[in-house]
Amino acid sequence: MMHVAFLSRAVFGLHSYGGMERHVLELARHLTRANVRVTIITMPPTRDAQWHEPGIDLKIVETARVPVRGIADRVLNYPRWSQAAARVAAALPVDLAHAQGVGGYGYARLLAKGGARAPLIINPQGMEEFKTTFAKRAAYVPLHAAARYAAKCAHALIASDTLTVQDIPRFLRVPPERVVLIPNGIDVDAARNWVSIDVQRVLVQRLQLSQRLPLLLSVGRLEQNKGFAVMLDALARIRSFLPSKWLWLLVGEGPERAALQEKIRKYQFRDHVRLLGNVDDISLHNLYELATLFVHPTLFEGSSLVTLEAMCHARPLVGTLVGGIPDKILRGQNGYLVPPGDAQALADKILLALRDPNRLRGMGNVSYQIARERFDWRVVLAQTLELYQAVLPARAPQPRLADVPLDSPL
Repeated sequence: MMHVAFLSRAVFGLHSYGGMERHVLELARHLTRANVRVTIITMPPTRDAQWHEPGIDLKIVETARVPVRGIADRVLNYPRWSQAAARVAAALPVDLAHAQGVGGYGYARLLAKGGARAPLIINPQGMEEFKTTFAKRAAYVPLHAAARYAAKCAHALIASDTLTVQDIPRFLRVPPERVVLIPNGIDVDAARNWVSIDVQRVLVQRLQLSQRLPLLLSVGRLEQNKGFAVMLDALARIRSFLPSKWLWLLVGEGPERAALQEKIRKYQFRDHVRLLGNVDDISLHNLYELATLFVHPTLFEGSSLVTLEAMCHARPLVGTLVGGIPDKILRGQNGYLVPPGDAQALADKILLALRDPNRLRGMGNVSYQIARERFDWRVVLAQTLELYQAVLPARAPQPRLADVPLDSPL
């Protein structure tokens, strides 16, 4: 039986609800079902939760932390944790180490010193830290150095979307031939299993959705980078062209709630926009079913799990040209793409999508087909196992120790 160690700072259930966290857990689950032994090595939990994942081994690694927050916390504490996690992984009889982002840095250093034997695969995920403002990029320089060092040691790097296929050689300075495109997966059948006519009836009654058409839906943490303020600007531009009963539902919570509420008051959208906060899974998946159109106006993004979820429910889409979204929205086939932050373009495409209800249904069907054929876990798992088998017989390339001094604070 193949034994894989996952090196990830976070995993869903113990840490936050994010795309990377969900990906780690779901990949581990599907590998286990495929008779692969998985050990997840992660940071101490940030939530009061118990681990209930039969067949998946869990090792919590604690390290002495520098008492800082924000970027300084990631720069100083994340690489230190990766080194402690690497020692745990190297002590296990694993065949392969599979790391998320800088989680592979410590293992790379062990490989360089001959302290680990199993090949290393790294998924850098969205790489947003390389694309932020100049000031933040300057603060992230030590973390970028650690990421590049780890990438040099990795036998293969996984890009979760077409854009990241280009970004990895550019930012991590590795040969393009070491990059393999494997999207983050979704269980289409599991998403469909949440569908319940009874739950939808309750939602329609509780949220007073009867006769509210078109029903626009967006899902995401209420942060500036998600572009929800841009969505409000777009809706303000087309309100006179929309039917009188239109409604935008926004699922999620976060620090931008007050600013969004103020903008809702400014545009007098009280009867047309509802901030629902966080909802449970069954409510969320049935909201997808009720929606006329899913809109994801994000300014930057990784793989975009919420877009995939909407596709599983055969929703037509309007999204931005960032991250993994262009891999999921095929122009004019299952939706439309707009430049991030462009309120007028977003407004135009929402109107275009809503113009023909029959075409909307057809685009929704294409969304479902794309999710099933390209992103379902059956497809993604097969691609992942193929990569594992390709890497196992080979010896991971050895980095030069001079790339990062071994007495570095990282």
